[in-house]
Amino acid sequence: MPRPAIGTILPSSNRMVERTLAGILPLFPGVDGCVARIPYWGQGLGQPRDGYDIAGFREAARLLGHAGVGAVCWNGTRGAALGLEHDRALAAAMAEAAGCPATTTALATASLLDRLGIRRFGMVAQGPIDEAAAHAAGLPAEVVGLRGFGIRDNAASSAVDPASIATLVREVAAGADAVLIWSTNLPGLSLVPGLEAELGLPVLDSASVGIWACLREAGIDTRPAARLGRLFSLA
Repeated sequence: MPRPAIGTILPSSNRMVERTLAGILPLFPGVDGCVARIPYWGQGLGQPRDGYDIAGFREAARLLGHAGVGAVCWNGTRGAALGLEHDRALAAAMAEAAGCPATTTALATASLLDRLGIRRFGMVAQGPIDEAAAHAAGLPAEVVGLRGFGIRDNAASSAVDPASIATLVREVAAGADAVLIWSTNLPGLSLVPGLEAELGLPVLDSASVGIWACLREAGIDTRPAARLGRLFSLA
């Protein structure tokens, strides 16, 4: 019987999701990770401004389906700013093409906020504040602290110093029930355990959320990775 596998679709300019997969999957030695890319580079080039190139996502999902993956996830955060209805339609299209369940990072985050009872959150985002605010407005809770690195070029965000991210997480944590590191190209995975211990609240790294969601959709217990953050300890 083939080993179980998960399928990740990521932006062509993203370096961080694969690093995050490499940090998580060793804790699941019986699970393979398969990756496909869609065009999205530079300052948001490669995708329509107000939606997705569904045909490209369908093809990426179809090819992941050839590998027999148990679930597919679009590990990108655009859906929060576009409106979650775009991601629901995208997930349905990917599921049909891949022949397995499909989700997105934004949909998984919205579900997590509800499941964890998060009413107020802080957000540390890749882009300028106006873009960050548009993303925050698309999620089902109140944003009480917001910081952005002002990076419009998606390819550049993987080079952000993790210590700078940690500083902004601390700044937005006051009055929040959780903090989101909101770009799947920001290096957040290694920061989460220490920040959660320090702040006493969930810190959700978006690239990690996408991988967690894909594992869950594939029916894989995520608790072997509980040391990576509160997210993975959920039963």
